[in-house]
Amino acid sequence: MSTPLTTRQPLTAAAVLEATRSVLGSGWMTFPAHNGQIEGTVRSHQGHKVVLRGVTSGNIFAAALLPNGTRQEAAARPQAFTAAGYGSALGALIADELAPAHNAVSPTLRAFRLITGALPHEARSSWEYGAATTVWKLPGGGRGRHYAAPLADFAEGTPGGPGAKSLVRLTGLTEEQAVKVLRALNTDSTDPRRRATAHGWRARKMKAAAPGLRPIDTYNWPRFGGLCTTSLCVDDVVKVSLHYGQRPNVVDLFVTGSMDNQVRAVTAL
Repeated sequence: MSTPLTTRQPLTAAAVLEATRSVLGSGWMTFPAHNGQIEGTVRSHQGHKVVLRGVTSGNIFAAALLPNGTRQEAAARPQAFTAAGYGSALGALIADELAPAHNAVSPTLRAFRLITGALPHEARSSWEYGAATTVWKLPGGGRGRHYAAPLADFAEGTPGGPGAKSLVRLTGLTEEQAVKVLRALNTDSTDPRRRATAHGWRARKMKAAAPGLRPIDTYNWPRFGGLCTTSLCVDDVVKVSLHYGQRPNVVDLFVTGSMDNQVRAVTAL
């Protein structure tokens, strides 16, 4: 259990950031510098990254590293020049200014809100290290899952660029459910490979629902009548995986690409 902050507590990075975390609440993590300076970082599982730059002339200075690759500088003056005072001022600065600045430009948060706002089913969501996962149950025993995560971590200087990856995974669908989702998606394609033959009754049914699909994997299974296509896709739109030996939950769909299509996928069932 953390030690309560008092006005007699030394003015250190650890003490200041402990006070900051007490203001921000659960879901926030603090990492004080160990260089003797009032420096460090404040992060949240929703991807917020704030750098504590120091204390000068009675002001506390910080910068938010935003998901679009930019920085937003900010400063605040505490009511008391103590660790608790500086930490409280930093916490308020993050909550009132820097966190909203992050939220306004976060593609991960945007994708999360689009999906959770459109879902017709009760769902559970969690955030971890900037990535959001939402899961729900589907009628008939299937499962839905949405995952969104940033493409790059600007705080660490890793390669990549602004943006987020987002995908919807629907597993354990019946043939009828899969057809309903595929018909709801925009699967238009000019890829000439879409003209390749899809083998097997199940693959042909998916192909009829979304003519833009192209076969990926085909196997010779005599017990199912010969050649059977087990996966089809429209690049950067949807991938269909088929299970010929199981009933009735025989289709998995992975929807990527545009958020419009992802919203269509989660609202189709």
